[in-house]
Amino acid sequence: MNAWWRSKDGTPDPSRTGDAILVLPAWERAYEATLSEDCLALGARICPVDRTEERVRRGRYVDAYPRAHYAVAPGAVVVVAPGSGRVPHRAYVGRDDGVTEVSFIEAGDRIDPAGANRRAWHRRVRASGLKATPTRHHMTAGHGYEADVVYDWHGQAYVALVTRAGPSYVWARAVTYAEAMALGIA
Repeated sequence: MNAWWRSKDGTPDPSRTGDAILVLPAWERAYEATLSEDCLALGARICPVDRTEERVRRGRYVDAYPRAHYAVAPGAVVVVAPGSGRVPHRAYVGRDDGVTEVSFIEAGDRIDPAGANRRAWHRRVRASGLKATPTRHHMTAGHGYEADVVYDWHGQAYVALVTRAGPSYVWARAVTYAEAMALGIA
């Protein structure tokens, strides 16, 4: 619980609560987080509730660092991008006790929990380096791969479907999410 109002003696008043505050450098902007093609993207821009300057004294020089304060509701997912950019750099989640930085994967799972397994499968496929169309891979003679069998590929379990196998080559493609669900491997 964040107390945004203090009584005369300086103690927080528990009857008044407010949103958590995210403090960023003024050249960065906060946006609502959205998903675009299963990737984290910028939504509507959030307006700062306050602007301050942090003054730092270094010898006889005083440097000022402008800061923007953003109110983040508990459970809300916020992404941060530079002022001139349209690509998110960091993600935050509002909690009852403040704001916490989270990974893009966790932020996407909070926005769309139903698609978490699908996105995890696509990450596995991307890590294997396979594509949706079969591609030819050179193998050593006697490689042991057979056609129409699902194999591990580059450290990822059960992501490669071998469509054709020859004596020194293999044609493999990525297993789609629907195929993985039907096989029970996703």
